[in-house]
Amino acid sequence: MTKILVIDDDDTIRMLLMRALQKQGYEIAAANNGKEGIEQALSLRPGLIICDWMMPLVDGLEVCRQIKSNPELSTTFFILLTSRGATEDRVTGLDTGADEFLSKPIQINELNARVRAGLRIYQLNQDLRSSNQRLEAELAEAAAYVRSLLPPPLTSPVSIHSTFIPSRQLGGDCFDYFWLDKEHLAMYLLDVAGHGLGATLPSVSVLNLLRSKSLPSVDFSQPAQ
Repeated sequence: MTKILVIDDDDTIRMLLMRALQKQGYEIAAANNGKEGIEQALSLRPGLIICDWMMPLVDGLEVCRQIKSNPELSTTFFILLTSRGATEDRVTGLDTGADEFLSKPIQINELNARVRAGLRIYQLNQDLRSSNQRLEAELAEAAAYVRSLLPPPLTSPVSIHSTFIPSRQLGGDCFDYFWLDKEHLAMYLLDVAGHGLGATLPSVSVLNLLRSKSLPSVDFSQPAQ
């Protein structure tokens, strides 16, 4: 279950928030100052934080700044609890990284609604991060496969070297060179990037077909054939 962390130096408000959220079935942790709140956030990695703005030593803005600058916590939904209603104060909070504000005195219905919305956004961000991680893994796999298809360098009687820079999208370009016999060196490049999966997969098939020279009745020294 996604955890919610409440950070407030006021015992009464902290207990009010905790009890209201526990009634909704959420798993709640609490801290009574900003320093302890940051430590708990690093340990628990909550999905949502409700943090008071005005606290001694480490205020809510600094807590927010440190949470949002941490890659492991950057998607945590951060609600700043404040009695400051001026527009410039809210701009300051948003610029620091706060996602939402909750005004004092606290209205329980508003609290519940903002928490539900915040957790939905947090889950969407988590899903997006997971998708990106899967995509990164698949791209790394694809790059490894393409490397396995690349021809080794040649040094004699001609010198051929290449550099492979993986694309950030599915491309399908490939090239190859090999000796047909002592007199003929075959070289070719397939440029299919930007034409989608329908061009990418046949590109690899063509590479394997030409490399194996498995087309019947074809003189591979004649490119037109």
